Amino acid sequence: MRIEFRSDTRGYILALERDLFGAFVLVRRWHGLGNRRGGVKREVFLHEDAALRELKRIERLRVRHGYRRLEE
Repeated sequence: MRIEFRSDTRGYILALERDLFGAFVLVRRWHGLGNRRGGVKREVFLHEDAALRELKRIERLRVRHGYRRLEE
């Protein structure tokens, strides 16, 4: 699962993946649209429902901070 957000000057990507051991990894990537600044954060969850709750929490937070969700 991958969700992408944009504001006027910034981009943000959330991706939920599985690793080789069966754990769920929530990957956050942020970047500037006009520069190379950005970063990555990975969180490991043992249960899918916990990972999905965190993904939804971050999604609400991004929208509250002025990001728009891009439709695929």
